[in-house]
Amino acid sequence: MSPRRLRAALAGATLLLATACGSSGTGESTGSGPVKGTALIGAERCAQNKKSGPIVYLTSYDLGGGMSVLNAVVADALGYFKDLCLDVTVRPKAENNAQLVSAGTAKIAGLGSAGDALTAIANGAAVVGVATYGNVGQIELMTVDDGKIKTLKDLEGKTLGYKVAMPGQLTSMLRNAGVDVAKVKKVSVGFDPTILPQGKVDALQGYKDNEPGLLRSRGYKIKEWSPTDFGVKGTFGTQIANRAWAEKNPTAVEDFLRATLKAFSWLNESKANLGQGIAWSQQRSQAGYNVENETRRWRTGSEIVLGDLIDGHGVAYQTPAQWQPEADALLANGTIKKPVDVARAQDNRYIEAIHRGSELLWPAPGGTAPAATAPAGTASPAASPAK
Repeated sequence: MSPRRLRAALAGATLLLATACGSSGTGESTGSGPVKGTALIGAERCAQNKKSGPIVYLTSYDLGGGMSVLNAVVADALGYFKDLCLDVTVRPKAENNAQLVSAGTAKIAGLGSAGDALTAIANGAAVVGVATYGNVGQIELMTVDDGKIKTLKDLEGKTLGYKVAMPGQLTSMLRNAGVDVAKVKKVSVGFDPTILPQGKVDALQGYKDNEPGLLRSRGYKIKEWSPTDFGVKGTFGTQIANRAWAEKNPTAVEDFLRATLKAFSWLNESKANLGQGIAWSQQRSQAGYNVENETRRWRTGSEIVLGDLIDGHGVAYQTPAQWQPEADALLANGTIKKPVDVARAQDNRYIEAIHRGSELLWPAPGGTAPAATAPAGTASPAASPAK
């Protein structure tokens, strides 16, 4: 079944209906888009979005099951971008997402955390944060659970592997645990987590939704060390946009976020939806795609996101207070040399425009949705991920 026919066949969550004049009424849409004969966007807004031009979106990693990754793939497959008059190409992470967005080569991109956005901005990147999925950090350390590393102090004199740049959240965690960070050998490694059980490093940076589950599925015993447990606040799944382009094309930014957040809801509505989304992701990925792990990534990430939403707001809402701890840690750890104005590093008008409280406004202003009763048992946008 084609994505567009699937959209007409699957029922969806009840969402708040926005109208072109800014007033709203309660309405229901099909879970994956409108039925034939309806429109998700008004003509004037459609024209504005088309003027924004082609939009290259770079995911924060691959095209797998991560937050802001799988739902972008699904928004594309379900036709949400086209329905909102956006010309979007979804691509996996490049060498440096922030640099490419700053240069205008890509218009929007995902980053690992707010700390990545703040570091890029501190280094002169002309980008701005437009959304943040996770209100707690995903970054953590992993060690082999064999009794050799009983406390983080035991890492002194040992080797710690990190992905690209040593995350401030990990440095802060080590310091809070009383570790002499200078005595820990820190090395940049690749993305193969098996170097940990192979003994090539004594500790390894990981992401809560990915490497721990992957290693355990292969029979390895892993111990996780979360910065949150050591009083370190963090974020994950931050979205950035080219600052100048976003200011010129606000409706395009809004509707890109609208489409991906609608896809987030759609994926969590049922096990069948998640399975279909993973299948589309697999079709667009390289050989070796691990369906079990990518499904686990989505479920784990969704649980983290939905389990710690900012009060009164929906998925991906962000505030300066949410980012400030990472800004402070980056400065304290010497990752950045001067303070970053966190309020200016964000532009929250886009995420605010597509929500009323915690409810996602769907469809876009000027669009219509069929008046139908949502099927019994339909999950709401804030429901737990489908099991």
